[in-house]
Amino acid sequence: PSGWGGPSVTLNPQNLVRTVAVLGWVAAVCVSAAMDECEDAQGRPQRCMPEFVNAAFNVTVVATNTCGSPPEEYCVQTGATGVTKSCHICDARDQRNHHSAAYLTDYNNQQDATWWQSQTMLAGVQYPTSINLTLHLGKAFDITYVRLRFHTSRPESFAIYKRTYEGGPWVPYQYYSGSCEKTYQKVNRGFIRTGDDEQQALCTDEFSDISPLTGGNVAFSTLEGRPSSHNFDNSPVLQDWVTATDIKVTLNRLNTFGDELFGDPKVLKSYYYAISDFAVGGRCKCNGHASECVKSGGGRLLCDCKHNTAGDDCNVCKPFFNDRPWRRAAADSANECLPCNCNGKSSDCYFDPELYRATGHGGHCRNCADNTDGPNCERCLDNYYRDQSGNRCQPCSCSPIGSLSPQCDRGGVCACKPGVTGEKCDRCLPGYHSLTEAGCRQCSCSPSGSTQECDVATGQCRCKENVEGFSCDRCKLGFFNLDPHNPQGCTPCFCFQHSSVCDSAEGFSVHSITSTFTNGDEKWKGQQQDGSSVSIQWSPSGQEVSLSSDSFLPMYFVAPEKFLGNQILSYGQNLSLNFRVERRDNRLSAEDLILEGANMRVAVPLIAQGNAYPNENMQRYVFRLHDSTDYPWRPHVSHSDFQKLLQNLTAIKFRGTYSERSSGFLDNVSLVTARRAPGVPARWVEQCTCPQGYQGQHCQQCTLGFRRARPELGAFSSCEPCSCNGHSDACNPNTGACDCQHNTAGLSCERCKDGFYGDATQGTSTDCQPCPCPAGATCAIVPSTREVVCTNCPPGTTGAPSS
Repeated sequence: PSGWGGPSVTLNPQNLVRTVAVLGWVAAVCVSAAMDECEDAQGRPQRCMPEFVNAAFNVTVVATNTCGSPPEEYCVQTGATGVTKSCHICDARDQRNHHSAAYLTDYNNQQDATWWQSQTMLAGVQYPTSINLTLHLGKAFDITYVRLRFHTSRPESFAIYKRTYEGGPWVPYQYYSGSCEKTYQKVNRGFIRTGDDEQQALCTDEFSDISPLTGGNVAFSTLEGRPSSHNFDNSPVLQDWVTATDIKVTLNRLNTFGDELFGDPKVLKSYYYAISDFAVGGRCKCNGHASECVKSGGGRLLCDCKHNTAGDDCNVCKPFFNDRPWRRAAADSANECLPCNCNGKSSDCYFDPELYRATGHGGHCRNCADNTDGPNCERCLDNYYRDQSGNRCQPCSCSPIGSLSPQCDRGGVCACKPGVTGEKCDRCLPGYHSLTEAGCRQCSCSPSGSTQECDVATGQCRCKENVEGFSCDRCKLGFFNLDPHNPQGCTPCFCFQHSSVCDSAEGFSVHSITSTFTNGDEKWKGQQQDGSSVSIQWSPSGQEVSLSSDSFLPMYFVAPEKFLGNQILSYGQNLSLNFRVERRDNRLSAEDLILEGANMRVAVPLIAQGNAYPNENMQRYVFRLHDSTDYPWRPHVSHSDFQKLLQNLTAIKFRGTYSERSSGFLDNVSLVTARRAPGVPARWVEQCTCPQGYQGQHCQQCTLGFRRARPELGAFSSCEPCSCNGHSDACNPNTGACDCQHNTAGLSCERCKDGFYGDATQGTSTDCQPCPCPAGATCAIVPSTREVVCTNCPPGTTGAPSS
């Protein structure tokens, strides 16, 4: 077929002469150029083939029998009875008279013929003894024909075999016999129908006649009579059929005239096999991917493969060119091997048929670099992610303890177990602790007393300033009322500084002291910085009060009496007010709100505690009344001093003006406190547990038998036991004066009362005895003599008791 490049040969008697002539011409003439080049004019790959050659030319043939060893006589067959035969000597040692197998494939010269010759029938050459002529081509060829030119008459029976690959089994190509069924068990002149096995060998008696006695040809066309030969490119069966690495001719039975039966030596010497030419027409098999075959360094014949193919026959794809399965080139497609797409991450791949069926691309990359994976090195290895450059894959490094999976997302962030956080899931979330295989445990922290965080290793909660306990669930000593709204957690015990143990008092409810200015200024005053009074204006329409200034000197709103006095129950609570200015000015001061009391003075800026700058719109301002670094009252005072200030609050001043010719407007003032009444419980009111000598809700009183050590300090003074020298169980708690008994007197019952004598400090009920004197007199003891003498005697008496 023209697509395959081999001539089609028809071997019937009518065209035998023409066939032999054509095949002889093909074998003798080497085609000078290969079938096209492997690329077209535009550089696109196309099918190409090596030139058509006589693959047997000058190739050594191995013969199992050759005449001349030892030298022997042979006679030329004339075919005529009684005619003297011309006889000659075959001597393998004589260059002129040997007929070795080398003459089978040498240059065939009709004028000076050379031939290979076997021993004669006299030496035992005849059926069933066979002779094999084996031609080793050196590599696979696509065989078009096999032609034999006989120097004697053609054999009665012989066969042609081939090997498809080196070392493979011998496969029959064609049988020639005048006795097909008897010798080869084949039907004579059989044929192949469409659908039959097209790799079966046929047998014919067409070339088994004894004539001509010399020069007879036998030409076998590999594709003659095979139905699929017209579609050779699409017939793997025939492509395999024409492939051969070795050709073997087996000579089975000589043709005779029957006269050998008489045993005449001269007759027997005239029967032998002799072949002058053994030709094999075909192309070096390169499957359409090479235009020539070349000798390797070791002398082996190999295809010079193109189209990214490799192998002796261009029968595989080159390494890294496995994106589609290897195919033989066809007329309409070069079927070149395509490179694998490994995205520059590998130079090694293999053909994956499953991948090819699924995607149309079969190149499966191996050994992907830079931690990549996938058929095309298109993704990161498991447990890796692509960095921002997009060129490299970085390890996820997910914590094996804290992560749900060693695989992270595209950003390198791992999926964490409950309570775990961090890009690599290597630490506990705020509010969790103790990272384990199960994740992190939630902190068991009191929401009232903690920051809702705990130590990540131990679970110890982080407590507010005045709170303690593993879970921050109790107030420190000296504090009470665990409150979620208290930034410090608990309120310090006041107790007039006499006790550090207190709790929330029962029976107190939330109360607010307010000024809404609905009906007037509610006794609010105005004051300059130097303390001088200024007038305050009340607006009936706005229901607000205001101050106006013509200078830069600030003016203050001064609160009335209802906001002052003992406001200890407002400790830790809010003073709130609405305020606006007529003209915005940001020149605030450190003393915008001032508290005075107990000989102390503290102040904060207007914008402290998260408040906004004042402007033309009325805004709410809130100030928490307690000591804390978060609420910067200046100067800083201890919580006990702050409580002391509120217990005797003498002034609240709020700055009203901030610039020249400006006004400030005040409204809706509220001070949160508590009172003993039903309502929303005021848990910040304390009930103190008093030490010995103190009593009252706040330990503000001395108990019976105790008195103020320093009465001038009032309730802040410590209480000490009454000193009555054993003559009284009680004393005035404020003055300390004893209620003296046993005829004693004095602040501490340290003396006998008038009309009695003795030592009152002895501490007994008989320390003081009645004076032995007249009525109305007093007495005393003379220290030196211990004599009792009367004093303040009535007129007419003396000091002696008996006088």
